[in-house]
Amino acid sequence: MDDFKLGLKVGTSIDKIAIYGDKNWQELAAKVGSWFITGDMASFGDYQSAVDWLTD
Repeated sequence: MDDFKLGLKVGTSIDKIAIYGDKNWQELAAKVGSWFITGDMASFGDYQSAVDWLTD
């Protein structure tokens, strides 16, 4: 719940959020989270892909 509150508070100043992990719900979380922030949000199964996307 704290993450949701933070997203609502600073959501307009976020450029990108990468969710890293191998849980099925993380891709859904990225889709739902993108409704509440102005930046891009994506889910990644490996660390380096997440970092590359964030720094691109």
